Formats: sequence, C-alpha cells, structure tokens
Amino acid sequence: MLRWVATLPHRMGQFYNYVVDRKLAEIAGYKNAQDYFSQNLRDMSQAALKMYGAVAANFSEPVSRRFGVTCLSLLLTYKEVADLEVNHEEPGGTVIEVPGENGAATSTAFSHCSVEDMRKAIQRKRKPSSSKPLPTEDLALADQVREAVMGRFPKGVPVRVQLRNHQGKAVLDFKGIPVAQLIEALMAHLPSVPQVRSVEKAPHVS
Repeated sequence: MLRWVATLPHRMGQFYNYVVDRKLAEIAGYKNAQDYFSQNLRDMSQAALKMYGAVAANFSEPVSRRFGVTCLSLLLTYKEVADLEVNHEEPGGTVIEVPGENGAATSTAFSHCSVEDMRKAIQRKRKPSSSKPLPTEDLALADQVREAVMGRFPKGVPVRVQLRNHQGKAVLDFKGIPVAQLIEALMAHLPSVPQVRSVEKAPHVS
C-alpha cells in the first residue's frame, strides 16, 4: 500500500504527459489539457500536475520513489538556474551548493539534500544582482513558464529557460527554443496565468 502511494505522483505525471503529448483532451472536445484536468480532477492543482509531469518526463519511477517528486522537481529547477548537467538515471551524485546559516555554501550531494536545502540552494543561485529581491509572485510565475516550456521537450535536448534578476525585475532567458514551440507551449499551458502588471520589453529568444 505504501509503495503504491509513493509511486502515485509519478504515474499521475505519466498520465498527464500522455494526455498532453497526444492531445487527447482536444480530441475529446476540451479546449486543452488544462481544461480537461480542471474539470475532471478539481482537487488537484495544475501546478502539481505539471510538477508530476516534469518529473515523470525526466526520471524513472524507481528514481522518483527513491528521492521524492518534490526534491526531483526542485533538482530540475536547480539544474536550470545553476546551468549544470544531471544524470537522470543516478541523480544522487549531483553536487548542490547549499548555503548555511552564515551564508557560506557547502557542496552537498543531492542524495543528502532535503527539500528545504534545495530551496535554499535555488534561492542562492537566484541571488539578485541588485539589492532589491524578486517578488514571490514573479518567482512563481517564472516557474510556471519554465515548466510549461521545458515540459514540451524530451530529456537531454539542449534547451534552456533561465531566470535572472535584472535590477530587481524578473527576466527569463530562452535558449535553443524554436519560437513556434515557445508560443505553442505558452498558449497551451498558461491560459490562467495572472496578467503581468506591466510589460516593458518582449523576452529575448536565442
């Protein structure tokens, strides 16, 4: 029973990816996959489904069971912000720079990191270039965009979506992503993202 519970998020992620990749929701008459899941799985958030999908697309079920879906999801985020490679079959040896109470970072194997360690490590990598920190809602929105875009590519494809702080403003850099696929991902997965307060410049796509 406990093993089944531990594997449920990964299998839900596989199901989510199956529906999205094969456009089964659209075939069944729904606007998109988000519309389907919001009507049929009302107790499960879209953010959770996308997280499960991202982990299922990048890691096997045994790896998911061993490290936990949340930690692996954070590892995917850390991979992007730190611009490093991750062995998807054996991610435990990935070196994570975890900051301590004094701010100094300690090189720690991912297998020894807690969820809180991963969050601290990600925040350290996102340390703003200015004294003004990024708003929490901007960080959450950036994570949604990253998951929506990166989720459309199989693991190993050299594409990047990276967040940086430019004078206190959240900026996303897209690398190696075809414009058509970027637009398709944003249109298909992010219809309910809150409207951005102001748009000064279009994102740079390289």
